[in-house]
Amino acid sequence: MERYGEFNTSCLVYYECLRGLKAINASKKLLAFNKLMEITNVIFLDKEIFDKASEIYAFLKFKGELKGQFDILIGTTALVKNLSLVANNERHYEPLKNYFGLKIQNWMRPIS
Repeated sequence: MERYGEFNTSCLVYYECLRGLKAINASKKLLAFNKLMEITNVIFLDKEIFDKASEIYAFLKFKGELKGQFDILIGTTALVKNLSLVANNERHYEPLKNYFGLKIQNWMRPIS
């Protein structure tokens, strides 16, 4: 928060994290996650995101570079909201970066 001033997350990322922590009964991590979510802006999917995501889906399907449904929706959320996507699995979002200009940051990579 000191470095970036605010933190946003897609409702899909929220769901993926929450279901994963609950599935393994990680109560301490769940408490920490819930504390983080108190200061996080959760972005919900809307018509603009769905419209753009369906265009991206059709384009990537035609190109033979279709990725996961959640990845398309998460990446499109960042595109529509003009945000950078923070991800450790950058490869999942490469088509969105290459064709649509998605900005990706990996905070797990050491700063050089």
